[in-house]
Amino acid sequence: RPEGTAAIARAYINHGMLNLPQPVKLWYLGPFFRREKPQAGRFRQFHQFGVEILGDSHPILDAEVIIIAWTYLKDLDVAVSIHINSIGCLSCRALYRQELTNFYQGKKELLCTVCKERLEHNPLRLLDCKEPGCVELKEEAPQMIKSLSEASKKRFKTLLEFLDESNVPYFINPHLVRGFDYYTDTVFEVF
Repeated sequence: RPEGTAAIARAYINHGMLNLPQPVKLWYLGPFFRREKPQAGRFRQFHQFGVEILGDSHPILDAEVIIIAWTYLKDLDVAVSIHINSIGCLSCRALYRQELTNFYQGKKELLCTVCKERLEHNPLRLLDCKEPGCVELKEEAPQMIKSLSEASKKRFKTLLEFLDESNVPYFINPHLVRGFDYYTDTVFEVF
């Protein structure tokens, strides 16, 4: 198994959890395996812990997941930095993808080989690139947060207010986007 979310979603549906009071909060822990060749410093087998909240989309639930990660690592005396962004709803993200594509089309010759391909298939992934030329270029790129719909802006603001009230330190990273189409609104990483 490459990750735990699919198994959680299957369990939620197959065991009728959608009929329980919502939201349903689940967790997983176990070994996982990468099919592709692991990147440098990574192993084919790894262990992962994750939490999933299904059945509701209130921003306090996103805050709860971030707070769990931060508290867990803080209790282990691990220094962490939380990077957070919003990739908005599907409709405002589609507008941003077009804006991002337009920006990079004029600078295509400056992109690395991988990013030239990403530009055609998944332009959001251009903001993930670690190649020096691409990193420099993304600093000039339009930011998703400026393209959010009013509803997504309000949701992101509410999330940040919950984190502030919980004294969870975070850094808004406008280049954190995650390229998966099924992601909406909040994205975060713990470093």
